[in-house]
Amino acid sequence: MKCPVCKVPTYAVEHDQIELDLCPDCRGIWFDAGELELLLEEGDAATLTAAGEFAEASRPCPLCDEKMNKVNIGPSQRVLIDTCPRGCGVWFDDNELQELTEDLAEKGWQVQPRIRSFLSEMFPSKGAD
Repeated sequence: MKCPVCKVPTYAVEHDQIELDLCPDCRGIWFDAGELELLLEEGDAATLTAAGEFAEASRPCPLCDEKMNKVNIGPSQRVLIDTCPRGCGVWFDDNELQELTEDLAEKGWQVQPRIRSFLSEMFPSKGAD
């Protein structure tokens, strides 16, 4: 699969039986349909709402090549992601998944240890071994 942002090949990684595609250049991440819900688990499914107009250019879905929609996600609707209109999946730019977990935590949601584990393994802090 090619990254919808920088067009380089992504690489597949598996975390807790969920296979995701990561871009080595921009650090974006692709969740196939249903994978985000698996990571977020019970009750943590973020609410999706259609976004208004944004300066960020629309991107093609890396699976079906349809123009993806811009969508605000999370309790505060502050994290802007790309979602395939055909339901292939969703694209998070670098740090957007972290922003989503912070938004959930700020609103009093219990952020599952599974999400924290995923973030620390896939996106280690700079300087971490």
